Amino acid sequence: MPYLKGSRLWPYISGSRPRPTGSEVDKLARWEEGNAQALPMILMNILPNVQAGLDCSSVKAAWDGLSNRYAQVDPITQNLAQTQLHTKNSVEGGTETLQAHIMVLQRLKEACRGLSVGISDAQFTGVITLSMLSPSWDLVVGTLGGVLDSKVVISHLNTEWSRRQGLTSAGKDSNVMFQTSTQLKCENCNQTRHIKAKCWSKGGSQEGQSPYRGRNNA
Repeated sequence: MPYLKGSRLWPYISGSRPRPTGSEVDKLARWEEGNAQALPMILMNILPNVQAGLDCSSVKAAWDGLSNRYAQVDPITQNLAQTQLHTKNSVEGGTETLQAHIMVLQRLKEACRGLSVGISDAQFTGVITLSMLSPSWDLVVGTLGGVLDSKVVISHLNTEWSRRQGLTSAGKDSNVMFQTSTQLKCENCNQTRHIKAKCWSKGGSQEGQSPYRGRNNA
């Protein structure tokens, strides 16, 4: 809004005309009148959801909030933040727990958001599943292919992680056990090896979409 800089109200917006003290009654009244005129000029030009996050105690506070939010960010810094998010992977046999790995991904996502790089929940869900590179996680990740809710994916990964930790503490090979019995169970049809979002049965999110349906009718 460059036109504001040429208006008589700009000193209120920039702060070059600060709020007088309470003892200066006449000056304070004039300042409040100018502030009250300037503030709507900003608010009427921004979306309601942007207004909701602003400090509107004064026009200068609102202006400073907008300036900080939309300050120019170095594209190289933005690209670096995205690269760090997309290249953070879980390492089989490492010392990092699954929970710690997820927390790092969440911090990297927030770092991107702070640099005005939007990462949707569906995109973040993809980042999580793609970060599980170890072959022993392929079956779990495969069953979550149609899930776009990061909380659901994290919940299932944590469940499998806990199951494996229990097997390891009992002296069993969690990877071998995982190949023969999967923890995933559909709450719709009560069958194993998939979840409701991938279920072909009645009531499932992919009801009637079984690739074998046409063969059976033939």
